Amino acid sequence: MSIARYVFLIHLFLLCCSGCILAQDAYFVRFRDKGHSPYSLERPQEYLSERALERRLRQQIDIDSTDMPVTPAYLKQLTTTGGRVLYPLRWFNGAVVQADATAVLAIAALPQVMSVERVWQVSGIKGTKSTQDVIASSLASYNYGSARQQIEQLGGHRLHQQGFTGAGYVIAVLDAGFMNVDVHPAFDSMRVAGRLLGTRDFVNPQSNIYAENSHGAQVLSTMAGLIPGQMVGTAPRAQYWLVRTEDEVCEQLIEEYNWIAGAELADSVGADVVNTSLGYNTFDDDSQSHSYADLNGQTTPITRGANMAASKGMLMVVSAGNEGSNSWRYIAAPADSPDVLTVGAIDSQGGVTFFSSRGPAADGRIKPDVCAMGYGATVMQPGTSGLTSASGTSFSGPIVAGLMACLWQAYPNLRPAELIDLVRSSASHYGKPNNDIGYGIPNFARAIGLSVPANVLDAEALTVFPNPTHNMVSARLPLAHTATVQVAIASPMGHLVHRQNLMANQGILQIELPSYMAQGVYMLSVAANGVTYVAKFIKL
Repeated sequence: MSIARYVFLIHLFLLCCSGCILAQDAYFVRFRDKGHSPYSLERPQEYLSERALERRLRQQIDIDSTDMPVTPAYLKQLTTTGGRVLYPLRWFNGAVVQADATAVLAIAALPQVMSVERVWQVSGIKGTKSTQDVIASSLASYNYGSARQQIEQLGGHRLHQQGFTGAGYVIAVLDAGFMNVDVHPAFDSMRVAGRLLGTRDFVNPQSNIYAENSHGAQVLSTMAGLIPGQMVGTAPRAQYWLVRTEDEVCEQLIEEYNWIAGAELADSVGADVVNTSLGYNTFDDDSQSHSYADLNGQTTPITRGANMAASKGMLMVVSAGNEGSNSWRYIAAPADSPDVLTVGAIDSQGGVTFFSSRGPAADGRIKPDVCAMGYGATVMQPGTSGLTSASGTSFSGPIVAGLMACLWQAYPNLRPAELIDLVRSSASHYGKPNNDIGYGIPNFARAIGLSVPANVLDAEALTVFPNPTHNMVSARLPLAHTATVQVAIASPMGHLVHRQNLMANQGILQIELPSYMAQGVYMLSVAANGVTYVAKFIKL
C-alpha cells in the first residue's frame, strides 16, 4: 500500500509514468559477507561524501561494515550467471537483480550467496492502482503565503523570524516523481540559488524524473516552495535531493528495496533529513503483504532500512498514512519504526482528520508521533504555474520535515532522537498522548524556547582560537571549574589524527598540534562531563 492507497493525490489518473518496466522477475540477493573487498573502513572517503562523514563525526557515529559497499566481485558474479544488477544495497549486503529462472538457480548456487527472495513478479502485475477520493480545490486568492495556516499552526513562522529557514541543511525527498519541478515558479528560488543538489530514479533510471508523477513535486512544494506574496515552504533555504523510489502504477515488494536504495543514497551524499510520504502493507502478490503484527518496528524491509538510516545520523520523517476510515486503519511501514518521526494529519482547527492513519504500532508504541495540517494544505498546482489545496498525510509529513531542518539549524549539536524528543515535548498532548494524534500538535516556537537536553549544547558553546592557526590551538568551554576532558581531532573525511586527555582550567585548554598534521580543515571534538562539543578549525 503506497501512494494509491496511502496518500490523497491530485490528478494522479491524468499522469503517465514509466512504471512496471521490468520484463523479468526481480530478486533480492543477500550475500554472506563483504570479503575480498577493495574498500576499507580506514578509507571511508572512497564511498561516503564529506558531508556524510562530518555527520557521523558530529554525532560520534562509528563507521562500520554496513557503510562499506557490496563487494564488486560478488556483483560481477551475479552478471556472469545471467542476472542484471539493478542496484546494490550496502546496508543489507545484497543487490536487487533481474533474472530468469535459469539465472536464479545459478545465483542461488554461488557460495557467497546467503538467500534469494523474489521482490518483483511480472505475472503478478494486476494493473493500474486505483485512486481514492480526491480532496482538492483551486485557491482563488492569495495573501502573504497561502501556506500561512499550515506554518503558523505549528509556530513555524517564529523559527523563520529568528532566521532559521533550513539554510545549510540537506533534505532528501523519497517519492514517486517530481513533475515540472524544473519549470514551476514555486521552485525558481531553489533552482536559481543552486539548492537543488541532484536527482536519482530507482524505478526507471532512463526516465525524465521531471516528467513523472507530480506527487513528489507537491510534497516538495510544502518545504521548498517560495513565491513571494503567495506561498512560502517550511524550509525555503534548505538544499534538496529528489529521489524516485515509488512505482505508482504497480504494487510490489521491490518498491521497499527501491526505498532502501534511496535512503542509502541520501546517506552517501550527506543528507541531514529524509522525508517520505510512502508506506506499504498490501501488495499485488498477497503472499508479500504485511500483517499488522509485522508493524513492530523491526520486521519489514523498509522499516529495517529506516532504522538503519536513522542509525547513520539522519532525521527520518514519515507520513502516517490515510487509512483511518478504512478497514485497515493503522499506520503502514516504515511509519512503525521507533526511530522515525511519524506525522498524522489534522485540519485547520486542530482536529484529527478522518483519514489520518492511527496507531499503535504492533508492539504497543504510540503512533503517530505528532500531527500537522493535512486537510486543505497549500501545494503547487500540477502542470500549471499556480497553487492548489490538497489533503493527506503526504503533506502534513513534509510540512513538519521542513521545520525539523529549521529546528536543527537552531540547535546544530542535537542528534535526531533528541530533536524528535524536543518536538514531542513541545506538542499539545505531550502529557497525555494517544494513538489518534500522538503527542499532539507541535509548537516549534515553544521548542526553541525549551531547555536544550543536558548532554548537548549549542554551536556557540565551543570557541576555538586562533583560527586559522599554526602549531597550537586553544579552546574555550562553558566550564566554571577545572576538569579533565577528552580531545579528538579528525579530518573532514573522518580520519582520526590525534587524541589525548587534557586538563581544562576554568574552561580553557591548549592543544599542541602534532607535527605530522598537514595543512587543512580539521574537526575538533571535546568531551567533558558527558557533553560533546564540536568545532572546525584551519591549520596553516
